[in-house]
Formats: sequence, C-alpha cells, structure tokens
Amino acid sequence: MAVDKKSDKKEVKSLLFARESSGLVREINWLTAMFISMGFIAFYVLPISYLTGLSVSPNGLIVLGALLSWIVLLPHSYLWTKISEKYQRSAADYVFASRVLPPAIGVGVGLVFGISQMIFDAAIVYDDVGQLQTGFSALAVNFGNPYASIASTLSNPYVILLVGALTFSTVIAINIFLPKYTNHIMGGVTIIALITFVLAGALMHFVAPSAINSAGFDYSSIVSSASKAVPLFTNPILATLGLMVFTASFLPFVNGATSVAGEVRGGSRSFKIGVFGALVVSGLLITYFIASSVSSLQPAFFIGAGVLSSTSSSYSALLNPIFDTVVAFKSLPLDLFLVIGSYFWYLAIMFAVALFVSRYFMAIAFDKAMPTIVSYVSERFHSPVVAHLIDEVITIGSLVAITVTPLSAVFFYGMDTADAMALLFGFIIVIIASIVANIRGNGMELGNRGLMLVISVIDLVVMSLYGYIWFGNSTVYLGIVMNPETWTIIASPFIAGIVIYYVMRWYRLRKEGIDIKYTFTEIPPE
Repeated sequence: MAVDKKSDKKEVKSLLFARESSGLVREINWLTAMFISMGFIAFYVLPISYLTGLSVSPNGLIVLGALLSWIVLLPHSYLWTKISEKYQRSAADYVFASRVLPPAIGVGVGLVFGISQMIFDAAIVYDDVGQLQTGFSALAVNFGNPYASIASTLSNPYVILLVGALTFSTVIAINIFLPKYTNHIMGGVTIIALITFVLAGALMHFVAPSAINSAGFDYSSIVSSASKAVPLFTNPILATLGLMVFTASFLPFVNGATSVAGEVRGGSRSFKIGVFGALVVSGLLITYFIASSVSSLQPAFFIGAGVLSSTSSSYSALLNPIFDTVVAFKSLPLDLFLVIGSYFWYLAIMFAVALFVSRYFMAIAFDKAMPTIVSYVSERFHSPVVAHLIDEVITIGSLVAITVTPLSAVFFYGMDTADAMALLFGFIIVIIASIVANIRGNGMELGNRGLMLVISVIDLVVMSLYGYIWFGNSTVYLGIVMNPETWTIIASPFIAGIVIYYVMRWYRLRKEGIDIKYTFTEIPPE
C-alpha cells in the first residue's frame, strides 16, 4: 500500500501549529492601524513627562529636544515598518526574532513585550483616574462644589481602584465580545483624544501668569525657584539629550500596529502609514504642544514647579497642561470637555495596549511555547478570549497592589522598570535580530541588505545610548537604584521566557511526541 507523503506532511504541520488560522480576519485599515500605533506610543501623556523633566535639564534646548525626540527614532520606526510588511502575523516582531535568533531567545522577547506592557497598563489605568482628579481639582478652583467633592472622592484609593477596574474591564469586555465594533469604538475614543490634545495645546499658548495666581499659587515665586534646579548635565547639548530621554519611555514603542500585523489590510501602504506615519504625526503633535506650552508660561515656570513638586505634591498639578488650561479659561462647557477629553487620552492607550498584550500571548501559544488554550480564538466573537482574560487578571491584580496594599511602593518600583525591560530585552534584541538577518542574507532579511543593516546599526546606537543614560542616571529617569535586585526584576520576564520555552519543549516532546523547535523553522500560517 502506497504512503501518502503529502498527507503525512500536512498532519505533522497541523501538530506543530495550534491551528491553520488564528481566527482573526484582516479588518484593520490603515487609519485604524495608525490609531493603534499612536495610542501605543502614548504620546498624549508625553508633554506632562517632558515638562516635568525640565527641572532635571533646565539648560536644555526645549523645543529642539522635543523635535529631535522623534526624529532620531525614524530609523527605529522604519525598521518596524519593514518587519510588519514582511511578517504579516500577530506579534510580527516576535515572529521575526524567534525565527532569526534561537527560539528560546525569541520567546523571551515575546514574554517581555507582553508582561512589561501589562505592568505599564496598570500604571495607565491608575494615572487615568489621577488625570480626572487633577481635572476636577482645576474645575473646583473655578466653580467650587460639586467639583471639589468629586476631586476629593477621586483621591480615595478604593475609588481609584473601583473606577480604574471598571474602566479597564470595559475595555477588555469590548475587545472580547464586540470585536466587530472595537475598531470603531477605539477610533471614536482616539478622535476625541486627538481633538482634546490639539485644543489643549493651542490653549496653552494663551495661559497667562495671572491664571496661575488665581489658582492659589504665586507665579513669581515659582519662576524664582527655577534657580534652585540642579542640572544633570552642564553641557547644553547633553542637557538637550537628557530631555529627549524623558520621551524614551513611550516614543520607541512603535510596534502597536506590528502586534496586529496579521489583521491589517492594505499591505505595504497600511504599514508605512500605520507604523512610520504614526510616529511622524505623533512627533509633530508633541513638538507643537510643548512649543505652545513654553510660549506663554516661560520655561522657568515649569522648571520651578518641578523643583517645588519635590517638596509639595500640589505643585505637580501645574505640570499638567489640563490643570493650567482649565484654571485659565473659566468656561464650564469648555473645561468639562478638556477634563473628560483628557480621560480619553488614557483610554485610547488602554485600547491599544489591550490589543497588543493579547496578540503576543496568543502568538507564543500559537507556536506551542505556551499552553494551546492561550491562543484560543472564539469562533463566535473572533477574539483571543483567554489571552485577554490573562491581561485582565494580571492588570487588575496589579492595580489592586498599587492602590490598596502595602506593596504599592514595591510595585511602583517594579513599574519603573517596565520600560527598561522592553528597551533592553525587547527592542534591542529585535534590532540585533535584524542585524543578524541582514548579515546572513538567507531570506530573513527585511529588504535591501546594505540599507537595512545601516538602519539597524543606527537604531541600535540610539537605543543603546538611551539605555546608557537611563541606567547611568536611574534615580532620575526610573526612580530606582540599579543593584542586583533591580537587574533581576528587569531581566526576569526574559529569563522566564527562556525557561518556559525549554519546559514546554520537554513537555510537548514527552506528552505529544512533538519537538517544538521545528515550529520556529517556518512562519506560522494565519
């Protein structure tokens, strides 16, 4: 009797992969891909981070630093654009790295991206409620009660937990049960966030010192306090670079659209706009916002507020443009729109991160390096239900730790390292994979080998420089001291990924007779 070798090959392949198709369809267009990327970059909150950083680098060139923050990342964004174009699969950069480098390294990268962003998302959920509290505090300055009472209520840790948990649970529920409408809902949230961001940026140009005085602060004293700022770098060029590092917590995260590359329709054009274009648009908006902010309220104001915030938390509100614009423009409809709209800044980020995290867990499980159930896509809802639920449980659990347990300080310590995890054991390793692929030239390269090699090396230099400044001045940029315990926290998801790969390889080989190393010799079907 003849053996059907073709049939045998199909059977082996079906054993290697969790399924022939992820169950997710190509329904994301270029605009939604761009919105996902812009949300994942989290540029909406960057002006707050950047203006806070002025007290660290008071001698830096403010607008130039904002402009260069995204310009130096253009090679980085272009590299991820090419990864997305060539590997149109869920978590495309994970797929790429795990096929170029040893599989265990790739699984470590995928786990780093997933875990670090759950930690980051818990912070975003927490800060979202904090943004509302700041906004209502500004409303209280103008209109008194009931806004003062709302602001006071929103400062209660149990209220923060309740509002935050309900908000994030709603985002997850929409992703699980309404995937057909998720893109439309996220698009609506993003449009409101963008309108509010542009409006707040424009209004910052007209905020007068008298508005700060009317809020109960002494503008002149705040400006005078700027002289007490101790520059981290004495050289203006290094000081400008020091300002740019404050954007490195968010701007390098250009892989929002990359995470859902298997669901984007429109081919190369969609990824050029969705990844590369998103960074350019976000970067221009950030530069515009920061330039507008320092055009009326002089830089010394933000420097002084940053100095004073270390002694009194009330001054931190002045570093939030929504507080400044609301107290300056005493129009209740406008002020309410600014406050509620700034809540949508964080909501847009949550939608993007929820998509991102689920796709990385699903992709790893798709390669059988995690239990297959994690890659389960509901036939009814067409969403990765289990992956979303993992995100829900861990993020809400983290939020509980932040708000109502004695572990708050410890968790924030860990949260400060989340971006460091992604930089060191995510982005840099994927960049190294690109260098290796383009040197080998065995079909894994991302385009013109010479061009992509140059771009990858430039990107590696930029990311390494950011990492050097981050870790060399960790108490300033990360709020932590680099010691063996810190390095263990930062490296733990990557190490866990390597361990999980070998454990799952052993388990699959013993229980199913499958060596999952062969999974990583081909690109998963979608």
